[in-house]
Amino acid sequence: MRKSLLDSFDEIYILDLHGNALKKEKAPDGSKDENVFDIRQGVAIIILIKTISNLKRK
Repeated sequence: MRKSLLDSFDEIYILDLHGNALKKEKAPDGSKDENVFDIRQGVAIIILIKTISNLKRK
């Protein structure tokens, strides 16, 4: 999947919001790292950018 994404998009940005209750992660200040949603799994935001020049060559 990683190779396919790298082949398909010009830029990839990943923002890890953490919050995995199963890993017992801690925030940078040492407090409990809570999830932004009411779920136990960690959350990430992925921004994929494809430029016009890349659209024309496919």
